[in-house]
Amino acid sequence: MNEEIRDLLGEEIKEEIQNLSTLEPGSKEKSTAIEDLAKLYRLRIEELKNDGDLSEKYYSRECEEQLKKDQLDEQIKDRYFRLGLEAAGIILPMIFYAAWMKRGFRFEETGTYTSTTFRGLFNRFKPTKK
Repeated sequence: MNEEIRDLLGEEIKEEIQNLSTLEPGSKEKSTAIEDLAKLYRLRIEELKNDGDLSEKYYSRECEEQLKKDQLDEQIKDRYFRLGLEAAGIILPMIFYAAWMKRGFRFEETGTYTSTTFRGLFNRFKPTKK
Protein backbone atom coordinates (compact mmCIF):
# COMPACT_ATOMS: atom_id res chain seq x y z
CA MET A 1 0.00 0.00 0.00
CA ASN A 2 2.76 2.42 0.88
CA GLU A 3 4.44 1.71 -2.46
CA GLU A 4 1.19 2.50 -4.31
CA ILE A 5 0.87 5.86 -2.55
CA ARG A 6 4.49 6.68 -3.37
CA ASP A 7 3.90 5.82 -7.05
CA LEU A 8 0.73 7.91 -7.19
CA LEU A 9 2.53 10.86 -5.61
CA GLY A 10 5.34 10.56 -8.17
CA GLU A 11 2.86 10.46 -11.02
CA GLU A 12 1.02 13.51 -9.66
CA ILE A 13 4.27 15.45 -9.44
CA LYS A 14 5.09 14.54 -13.06
CA GLU A 15 1.66 15.67 -14.22
CA GLU A 16 1.99 18.99 -12.36
CA ILE A 17 5.38 19.63 -13.97
CA GLN A 18 3.96 18.88 -17.41
CA ASN A 19 0.96 21.15 -16.74
CA LEU A 20 3.28 24.03 -15.81
CA SER A 21 4.50 24.36 -19.38
CA THR A 22 0.95 24.91 -20.66
CA LEU A 23 0.21 27.74 -18.23
CA GLU A 24 0.97 31.37 -19.00
CA PRO A 25 4.10 32.75 -17.31
CA GLY A 26 3.38 35.18 -14.47
CA SER A 27 -0.28 34.25 -14.20
CA LYS A 28 -2.02 33.53 -10.93
CA GLU A 29 -2.84 30.00 -12.10
CA LYS A 30 0.82 29.24 -12.73
CA SER A 31 1.90 30.54 -9.30
CA THR A 32 -0.87 28.43 -7.66
CA ALA A 33 0.28 25.40 -9.66
CA ILE A 34 3.89 26.02 -8.54
CA GLU A 35 2.76 26.22 -4.89
CA ASP A 36 0.80 23.00 -5.29
CA LEU A 37 3.83 21.35 -6.89
CA ALA A 38 6.03 22.51 -3.99
CA LYS A 39 3.55 21.04 -1.48
CA LEU A 40 3.50 17.73 -3.34
CA TYR A 41 7.27 17.67 -3.49
CA ARG A 42 7.49 18.39 0.27
CA LEU A 43 5.13 15.46 0.83
CA ARG A 44 7.41 13.30 -1.29
CA ILE A 45 10.45 14.37 0.74
CA GLU A 46 8.63 13.66 4.02
CA GLU A 47 7.63 10.24 2.72
CA LEU A 48 11.24 9.44 1.86
CA LYS A 49 12.38 10.66 5.31
CA ASN A 50 9.78 8.46 6.99
CA ASP A 51 10.91 5.45 4.97
CA GLY A 52 14.52 6.18 5.92
CA ASP A 53 13.61 6.53 9.58
CA LEU A 54 11.67 3.28 9.54
CA SER A 55 14.48 1.36 7.90
CA GLU A 56 16.99 2.89 10.34
CA LYS A 57 14.82 1.92 13.32
CA TYR A 58 14.40 -1.59 11.94
CA TYR A 59 18.15 -1.94 11.39
CA SER A 60 19.00 -0.61 14.85
CA ARG A 61 16.41 -2.90 16.47
CA GLU A 62 17.81 -5.85 14.54
CA CYS A 63 21.36 -5.02 15.64
CA GLU A 64 20.21 -4.55 19.22
CA GLU A 65 18.46 -7.93 19.22
CA GLN A 66 21.58 -9.59 17.79
CA LEU A 67 23.71 -7.92 20.47
CA LYS A 68 21.37 -9.13 23.22
CA LYS A 69 21.44 -12.64 21.79
CA ASP A 70 25.25 -12.61 21.68
CA GLN A 71 25.41 -11.36 25.27
CA LEU A 72 23.02 -14.07 26.40
CA ASP A 73 25.12 -16.72 24.65
CA GLU A 74 28.26 -15.37 26.36
CA GLN A 75 26.52 -15.41 29.75
CA ILE A 76 25.46 -19.02 29.23
CA LYS A 77 29.00 -20.03 28.26
CA ASP A 78 30.39 -18.15 31.24
CA ARG A 79 27.90 -19.81 33.58
CA TYR A 80 28.80 -23.31 32.36
CA PHE A 81 32.51 -22.52 32.58
CA ARG A 82 32.17 -21.32 36.17
CA LEU A 83 30.05 -24.33 37.07
CA GLY A 84 32.71 -26.61 35.59
CA LEU A 85 35.44 -24.86 37.55
CA GLU A 86 33.49 -25.15 40.79
CA ALA A 87 32.79 -28.83 40.16
CA ALA A 88 36.46 -29.44 39.38
CA GLY A 89 37.37 -27.52 42.53
CA ILE A 90 35.36 -30.02 44.56
CA ILE A 91 35.93 -33.27 42.66
CA LEU A 92 39.69 -33.02 42.02
CA PRO A 93 40.63 -32.55 45.69
CA MET A 94 38.35 -35.43 46.63
CA ILE A 95 40.14 -37.68 44.12
CA PHE A 96 43.49 -36.50 45.44
CA TYR A 97 42.48 -37.10 49.06
CA ALA A 98 41.09 -40.55 48.24
CA ALA A 99 44.32 -41.57 46.52
CA TRP A 100 46.49 -40.39 49.41
CA MET A 101 44.22 -41.96 52.01
CA LYS A 102 44.36 -45.28 50.17
CA ARG A 103 48.16 -45.10 50.13
CA GLY A 104 48.22 -44.07 53.76
CA PHE A 105 45.92 -46.85 54.86
CA ARG A 106 47.98 -49.35 52.89
CA PHE A 107 51.05 -48.00 54.67
CA GLU A 108 49.33 -48.05 58.06
CA GLU A 109 48.12 -51.64 58.02
CA THR A 110 49.06 -52.01 61.65
CA GLY A 111 46.12 -49.85 62.76
CA THR A 112 48.18 -46.98 64.15
CA TYR A 113 49.24 -43.80 62.47
CA THR A 114 52.96 -43.89 62.92
CA SER A 115 54.21 -41.93 59.92
CA THR A 116 54.34 -38.19 60.46
CA THR A 117 53.67 -37.52 56.76
CA PHE A 118 50.36 -39.36 56.76
CA ARG A 119 49.41 -37.98 60.17
CA GLY A 120 49.94 -34.40 58.87
CA LEU A 121 48.01 -35.08 55.67
CA PHE A 122 45.16 -36.78 57.51
CA ASN A 123 44.32 -33.52 59.29
CA ARG A 124 43.98 -31.78 55.91
CA PHE A 125 41.74 -34.39 54.30
CA LYS A 126 38.60 -32.32 54.36
CA PRO A 127 36.91 -31.71 50.99
CA THR A 128 35.98 -28.10 51.69
CA LYS A 129 37.08 -24.77 50.32
CA LYS A 130 39.74 -22.88 52.25
